[in-house]
Amino acid sequence: MEEEPRDRVELLSRRLYDAAIEGNKSSRFNQSPLHVAANFGHLEFAREILRRRPRMAEELDHTQRLSPLHVSSANGHLEIVKALLAVNPNMCLARDQDGRNPVHVAAINGQIHVLGELLGTRPQAAREQTHAGETALHLCVKHSQLEALKFLVHVTDDEELLNSKDSNGNTILHLAVTARQTETVKFLVKDKRMQKNTINTNGLTAMDTCLQRRKDHLDMEIWRSLKRAKALRAKVALRPRNGHRIWLENQRNALMIVASLIATMAFQVGVNPPGGFWQDDSNGHQAGFSVMADKDRGSYHKLLILSTIGLVSSLSVILLLISGLPCRRLFVGILMIAMWIALSATLLTYFASVDFVSNTKIALNTKQPGVVWYVVIISLGVWLLLLVLLHLVHVIRIVVRLIKQMVRLA
Repeated sequence: MEEEPRDRVELLSRRLYDAAIEGNKSSRFNQSPLHVAANFGHLEFAREILRRRPRMAEELDHTQRLSPLHVSSANGHLEIVKALLAVNPNMCLARDQDGRNPVHVAAINGQIHVLGELLGTRPQAAREQTHAGETALHLCVKHSQLEALKFLVHVTDDEELLNSKDSNGNTILHLAVTARQTETVKFLVKDKRMQKNTINTNGLTAMDTCLQRRKDHLDMEIWRSLKRAKALRAKVALRPRNGHRIWLENQRNALMIVASLIATMAFQVGVNPPGGFWQDDSNGHQAGFSVMADKDRGSYHKLLILSTIGLVSSLSVILLLISGLPCRRLFVGILMIAMWIALSATLLTYFASVDFVSNTKIALNTKQPGVVWYVVIISLGVWLLLLVLLHLVHVIRIVVRLIKQMVRLA
């Protein structure tokens, strides 16, 4: 009983072998013997067919227009792929009924070793698009083949291919967000060549696609990855950037001018304090020493400390501005804080100088303080109030922005 099935298998194999030799392609399955060998991985059988009928490598089946290279690539039969490429390397560019070449079907099935062999023969096959405008990268994402995607991105090293769109205007980042593939999204946004704010035919960026979905932990994780990569919504990405750039440049120029003036004034106070210097050696003082230091050493030290703070703060601003660092909003914010410190130090230096030259201490010891004292106190109060208001406004802006983001994600 066991001999009969074995004889039948041998008979079928012999008929298939004879059909391959004779070039008989007709069968009820609409596939050639080479297609069958490529599908099941029969290497020696495929080699014999190719030796006798090499043009059979170019034959397409009658249903999906698949070549033997399509079939072997999809199934990961690397040695058969090599044998087919040796006969006709241009079959890497052959298309099936959906416009997919062997690289596409290998990507769909995650056949990394086959992809390496195909791209080593015809690198341009990876850049071909299907009838739906999809590249091999799109198909990797569409069929959740992350390792194949990483391999193709590394091997092709093509920014244009990485950011290519399908017929719906979707990049691979759009597809990864739609399919909620968190690891794929993380991989893509880490690549600096990936354009995060591309808009598809529906007017959506990858961030818009994420925010339109039902919110759960996967969407939140994807949103955080996009946010860290500075991905934007379409309405923000479409805003003219020139106005913002001009504002930053104007801020930079204004800070440079003010910082230079403060540095000049602080330096002048340090080398030429109020009251000047003694011109002779008499009455217990020496020529060239500060009059203020002898008359009121505490006020003199306070003046030097304040002028030094103003000088260092303003010079730090100048140094950062000429350092060549990118003039971003955060960078300008840091410079503004340094300028607040420099301005406050300048104001206090001025009040310390006025306190010395106008001798307000005498007025304070009397029952009726002088007008200068009132002006100093009121001016300090107004300045402190202004600083508090500025800080409060910035804190409110930050809190409002955070609340809006939380509401959007709720």
